[in-house]
Amino acid sequence: MLLEEISVQDLNKLWKIFNQKFTDTGLIKGAFSAPGRVNLIGEHTDYNEGFVLPIAIEKKIIMLGQLRRDRLVQVCDLGYKAETKFSLDNLYPDKKDTWANYLMGVVDEIQKAGYPLQGANLIFTSNIPQRAGLSSSAALEVVTALTMAKLNLLEIEPVKMACLCRRAENNFVGVACGIMDQYISCLGQKNYALFIDCRSNDYEPVPFKNHNYQIVICNSKVQRGLVNSEYNKRKEECKMAAEFFNHKLKREIRALRDVTIDEYKKYQRQLPEVIARRARHVILENYRVQTGVQALRMGNYPAFGQLMIESHKSLKDDYEVSCAELDLLVDLALEQEGVLGARMTGAGFGGCTVNLLKREYVDAFEKTIKQGYKKIAGIIPDIYVTQPAEGAKVLELRG
Repeated sequence: MLLEEISVQDLNKLWKIFNQKFTDTGLIKGAFSAPGRVNLIGEHTDYNEGFVLPIAIEKKIIMLGQLRRDRLVQVCDLGYKAETKFSLDNLYPDKKDTWANYLMGVVDEIQKAGYPLQGANLIFTSNIPQRAGLSSSAALEVVTALTMAKLNLLEIEPVKMACLCRRAENNFVGVACGIMDQYISCLGQKNYALFIDCRSNDYEPVPFKNHNYQIVICNSKVQRGLVNSEYNKRKEECKMAAEFFNHKLKREIRALRDVTIDEYKKYQRQLPEVIARRARHVILENYRVQTGVQALRMGNYPAFGQLMIESHKSLKDDYEVSCAELDLLVDLALEQEGVLGARMTGAGFGGCTVNLLKREYVDAFEKTIKQGYKKIAGIIPDIYVTQPAEGAKVLELRG
């Protein structure tokens, strides 16, 4: 039912389900969507106040909603056949239905920002793979924010909406995420990647318009086991490295983003070996993102692909956040004809790889990767072909 571009017929089917579920209140109603994302390059740079380059993908969450005359919000997740309800006056995290916290957190932040809200009836459906590191949670936050804003006739600009959704995840859900996922879900543009400065939150679109090249995502189907403990450890190691350089360089080093490659090379041997490798990844990865942006602007896709390969090697060897399955997917990809680049994407220890290849090789790539991965890992990977897609949008608004 959920197509890359949803048809009127499919939307009508969803409205039919909505009308079976809820009594028409006679108030404003509408349909809205928000995409997942994949990060092309710039991994573990966000919490080091560095640079990232994600795209919105052609997989999304669609939400239908209608205002109510009271303060109740009723929600139905069509995919999981799960339902919840909560009052706008009594918002606290749900320990059992944790998925509801993403919605509650968003309405909580909208109200904290001083916007008035009414209750609503909501249903949503998604084709963003769960627990694959493609930001289904950020898409749910963003589509909820857009739905509640538009139904209540509030004008919340996209950057403000992204920041609000991030606060919902930080404060209500309790996940210390950066801004990237919410930003790209709100601000994504068709045929553009988004270059984000994670210190200033400034962003600019970078063209990815050459349709001879294709982004292909391979889902290892390995769920990310060590992410939380290792993620916190990496943050601590980066902090130690930044403090070292702050002391050495006699100027303010707020984060590893402030250290140049030459400065790193000068002092690297004075750092503990593990800390030196962590710092090397972050400092060079920031450089790779900036170089990659220039390559895309010049239409130099082979150069961008090479940077992706270097990024994976660094994530595997210096940052140590890859795993055997991700390495296997990258190795299999780089053996294929027409592949310019391949790397793990996301926090690591499972999830997905992102690949850049010539369009005419996509079918052969998909077939060979599935066969090779199944043969060695015993798993059939899911493969998603995408171009950079649009961010969150209104599909229709009635009444």
